[in-house]
Amino acid sequence: MTDQNQEPHDDVRNSQAAREARSIIKFMIEHTAYGGFGALVFGALVLFFDIGGIYTLAMSSRDAPIFIFLLFFGLFVTFGGISLGIGIMTMGGFSDDDRYRDERTRNRNSDDRN
Repeated sequence: MTDQNQEPHDDVRNSQAAREARSIIKFMIEHTAYGGFGALVFGALVLFFDIGGIYTLAMSSRDAPIFIFLLFFGLFVTFGGISLGIGIMTMGGFSDDDRYRDERTRNRNSDDRN
């Protein structure tokens, strides 16, 4: 397919900004899924070992499915948020490098002279 046959929306869909947006969304989904998996494992272990009698209490209630759903939903939100936050905070990058600060200062000083 040549450039002349492409429709205008194909250029937008394949632009650098669109690729970066897809990359960011993929990053967020991936890290939230890691947290979700951790929540699933942790919730299953809590119920399996009946920590604090939580499984016994849930099963003696007529609203056990709602209780289990709320337990896992809360764990998913908590663990997913923590995992996403850790992923974002560990991205780091060049801004953590002292040379970056030197380049900013050098560029700022050269802009002042012009």
